[in-house]
Amino acid sequence: MNMDFFNYVSIALSFVYTAAVLRLLGGISSATNKQNRYIVHIIFLGVIIISIIISFWGTWALTDVDWKLYKFILALMDGALYYFIATVLIPENPNEIVSWRDYYYKNKNKFFYGMLVFLVYIQVHSAVLINQELLHPARFGNLLAFIPIILGIRSKSHKVHLGIAIYYIVFVTLMVFTIASEPGWVDNL
Repeated sequence: MNMDFFNYVSIALSFVYTAAVLRLLGGISSATNKQNRYIVHIIFLGVIIISIIISFWGTWALTDVDWKLYKFILALMDGALYYFIATVLIPENPNEIVSWRDYYYKNKNKFFYGMLVFLVYIQVHSAVLINQELLHPARFGNLLAFIPIILGIRSKSHKVHLGIAIYYIVFVTLMVFTIASEPGWVDNL
Protein backbone atom coordinates (compact mmCIF):
# COMPACT_ATOMS: atom_id res chain seq x y z
CA MET A 1 0.00 0.00 0.00
CA ASN A 2 1.44 3.35 -1.05
CA MET A 3 0.77 6.24 1.30
CA ASP A 4 2.19 9.73 1.14
CA PHE A 5 3.71 11.06 4.33
CA PHE A 6 1.01 13.63 5.06
CA ASN A 7 -1.60 10.85 5.12
CA TYR A 8 0.53 9.04 7.67
CA VAL A 9 0.84 12.20 9.79
CA SER A 10 -2.87 12.89 9.43
CA ILE A 11 -3.77 9.43 10.72
CA ALA A 12 -1.48 9.86 13.74
CA LEU A 13 -2.97 13.28 14.48
CA SER A 14 -6.50 11.93 14.20
CA PHE A 15 -5.75 9.33 16.89
CA VAL A 16 -4.58 12.00 19.34
CA TYR A 17 -7.47 14.35 18.58
CA THR A 18 -9.93 11.47 18.88
CA ALA A 19 -8.62 10.55 22.32
CA ALA A 20 -9.28 14.11 23.53
CA VAL A 21 -12.77 14.27 22.01
CA LEU A 22 -13.70 10.87 23.43
CA ARG A 23 -12.61 11.98 26.90
CA LEU A 24 -14.85 15.03 26.66
CA LEU A 25 -17.81 13.19 25.14
CA GLY A 26 -17.49 10.46 27.76
CA GLY A 27 -18.17 13.00 30.49
CA ILE A 28 -20.90 15.09 28.89
CA SER A 29 -23.75 13.01 30.28
CA SER A 30 -22.44 13.41 33.80
CA ALA A 31 -21.46 17.08 33.37
CA THR A 32 -24.91 18.01 32.07
CA ASN A 33 -26.80 16.16 34.81
CA LYS A 34 -29.45 18.59 36.02
CA GLN A 35 -28.63 18.12 39.73
CA ASN A 36 -24.95 19.11 39.59
CA ARG A 37 -24.15 20.83 36.27
CA TYR A 38 -22.36 24.15 35.96
CA ILE A 39 -22.97 26.30 32.90
CA VAL A 40 -19.40 27.67 32.70
CA HIS A 41 -18.01 24.13 32.67
CA ILE A 42 -20.51 23.02 30.02
CA ILE A 43 -19.64 25.97 27.77
CA PHE A 44 -15.94 25.17 28.05
CA LEU A 45 -16.65 21.56 27.09
CA GLY A 46 -18.25 22.87 23.91
CA VAL A 47 -15.44 25.33 23.29
CA ILE A 48 -12.76 22.65 23.52
CA ILE A 49 -14.67 20.17 21.34
CA ILE A 50 -15.16 22.82 18.65
CA SER A 51 -11.52 23.92 19.02
CA ILE A 52 -10.31 20.36 18.46
CA ILE A 53 -12.38 20.12 15.29
CA ILE A 54 -11.03 23.49 14.09
CA SER A 55 -7.46 22.37 14.81
CA PHE A 56 -7.88 19.09 12.95
CA TRP A 57 -9.48 20.95 10.04
CA GLY A 58 -6.47 23.26 9.98
CA THR A 59 -3.97 20.41 9.71
CA TRP A 60 -4.43 20.46 5.94
CA ALA A 61 -1.99 23.39 6.07
CA LEU A 62 0.68 20.83 6.97
CA THR A 63 0.56 19.05 3.60
CA ASP A 64 3.71 20.78 2.31
CA VAL A 65 5.81 20.57 5.48
CA ASP A 66 9.31 19.15 5.03
CA TRP A 67 8.73 16.52 7.72
CA LYS A 68 11.38 15.63 10.29
CA LEU A 69 10.87 13.78 13.57
CA TYR A 70 10.88 16.98 15.68
CA LYS A 71 8.19 18.48 13.42
CA PHE A 72 6.10 15.33 13.74
CA ILE A 73 6.40 15.49 17.55
CA LEU A 74 5.53 19.19 17.47
CA ALA A 75 2.44 18.45 15.37
CA LEU A 76 1.34 15.70 17.78
CA MET A 77 1.65 18.11 20.71
CA ASP A 78 -1.46 19.90 19.45
CA GLY A 79 -3.66 16.92 20.21
CA ALA A 80 -1.68 16.04 23.32
CA LEU A 81 -2.34 19.50 24.80
CA TYR A 82 -6.01 19.16 23.95
CA TYR A 83 -6.00 15.78 25.68
CA PHE A 84 -4.44 17.34 28.80
CA ILE A 85 -7.13 20.05 28.80
CA ALA A 86 -9.80 17.37 28.30
CA THR A 87 -8.52 15.41 31.32
CA VAL A 88 -8.72 18.57 33.41
CA LEU A 89 -12.30 19.24 32.31
CA ILE A 90 -13.43 15.62 32.63
CA PRO A 91 -11.81 13.46 35.32
CA GLU A 92 -11.28 9.71 35.11
CA ASN A 93 -14.60 9.00 36.89
CA PRO A 94 -16.98 11.85 36.01
CA ASN A 95 -19.96 10.14 37.67
CA GLU A 96 -18.27 10.66 41.04
CA ILE A 97 -18.42 14.47 40.76
CA VAL A 98 -20.96 15.84 43.24
CA SER A 99 -20.76 19.45 42.05
CA TRP A 100 -19.33 20.44 38.67
CA ARG A 101 -19.14 24.04 39.91
CA ASP A 102 -16.87 23.00 42.80
CA TYR A 103 -14.89 20.75 40.47
CA TYR A 104 -14.43 23.58 37.95
CA TYR A 105 -13.13 26.08 40.52
CA LYS A 106 -10.87 23.46 42.10
CA ASN A 107 -9.30 22.77 38.68
CA LYS A 108 -9.65 26.11 36.89
CA ASN A 109 -5.96 26.98 37.24
CA LYS A 110 -4.91 23.69 35.59
CA PHE A 111 -7.37 24.43 32.80
CA PHE A 112 -6.22 28.01 32.21
CA TYR A 113 -2.52 27.16 32.55
CA GLY A 114 -3.13 24.41 29.99
CA MET A 115 -4.70 27.04 27.74
CA LEU A 116 -1.71 29.31 28.35
CA VAL A 117 0.75 26.56 27.38
CA PHE A 118 -1.40 25.90 24.32
CA LEU A 119 -1.23 29.57 23.34
CA VAL A 120 2.57 29.52 23.57
CA TYR A 121 2.59 26.25 21.63
CA ILE A 122 0.57 27.89 18.83
CA GLN A 123 3.33 30.48 18.44
CA VAL A 124 6.00 27.80 18.08
CA HIS A 125 3.80 25.61 15.87
CA SER A 126 3.03 28.44 13.44
CA ALA A 127 6.69 29.45 13.18
CA VAL A 128 8.16 25.96 12.79
CA LEU A 129 5.50 24.08 10.84
CA ILE A 130 3.91 26.71 8.59
CA ASN A 131 6.72 29.30 8.56
CA GLN A 132 4.54 32.12 9.82
CA GLU A 133 6.51 35.31 10.30
CA LEU A 134 7.26 36.52 13.83
CA LEU A 135 5.35 39.78 13.29
CA HIS A 136 2.43 38.23 11.41
CA PRO A 137 -0.89 39.93 12.31
CA ALA A 138 -2.39 36.61 13.50
CA ARG A 139 0.17 36.58 16.31
CA PHE A 140 -1.26 39.80 17.72
CA GLY A 141 -4.68 38.18 17.89
CA ASN A 142 -3.11 35.41 19.94
CA LEU A 143 -1.70 38.01 22.31
CA LEU A 144 -5.26 39.20 23.03
CA ALA A 145 -6.12 35.67 24.12
CA PHE A 146 -3.77 36.09 27.08
CA ILE A 147 -6.21 38.51 28.72
CA PRO A 148 -9.11 36.07 29.39
CA ILE A 149 -6.61 33.37 30.40
CA ILE A 150 -5.01 35.62 33.02
CA LEU A 151 -8.46 36.72 34.22
CA GLY A 152 -9.49 33.06 34.48
CA ILE A 153 -6.44 32.22 36.58
CA ARG A 154 -6.82 35.19 38.90
CA SER A 155 -10.60 35.33 39.37
CA LYS A 156 -13.00 33.15 41.33
CA SER A 157 -16.05 35.15 40.26
CA HIS A 158 -18.85 33.27 38.50
CA LYS A 159 -19.62 36.36 36.40
CA VAL A 160 -16.01 36.70 35.23
CA HIS A 161 -15.77 33.00 34.34
CA LEU A 162 -19.14 33.08 32.59
CA GLY A 163 -17.96 36.11 30.60
CA ILE A 164 -14.74 34.30 29.62
CA ALA A 165 -16.68 31.18 28.59
CA ILE A 166 -19.11 33.24 26.50
CA TYR A 167 -16.17 35.09 24.89
CA TYR A 168 -14.57 31.78 23.88
CA ILE A 169 -17.77 30.16 22.56
CA VAL A 170 -18.48 33.26 20.45
CA PHE A 171 -14.84 33.29 19.26
CA VAL A 172 -14.76 29.64 18.17
CA THR A 173 -18.22 29.89 16.60
CA LEU A 174 -17.12 32.89 14.56
CA MET A 175 -13.99 30.99 13.52
CA VAL A 176 -16.11 28.08 12.25
CA PHE A 177 -18.05 30.40 9.94
CA THR A 178 -15.21 32.71 8.89
CA ILE A 179 -11.44 32.14 8.85
CA ALA A 180 -11.52 28.45 9.82
CA SER A 181 -14.22 27.41 7.35
CA GLU A 182 -11.77 26.08 4.74
CA PRO A 183 -9.47 23.05 5.16
CA GLY A 184 -5.95 24.18 5.93
CA TRP A 185 -7.30 27.54 7.05
CA VAL A 186 -4.08 28.29 8.93
CA ASP A 187 -2.32 28.87 5.59
CA ASN A 188 -4.82 31.61 4.76
CA LEU A 189 -3.97 33.82 7.73
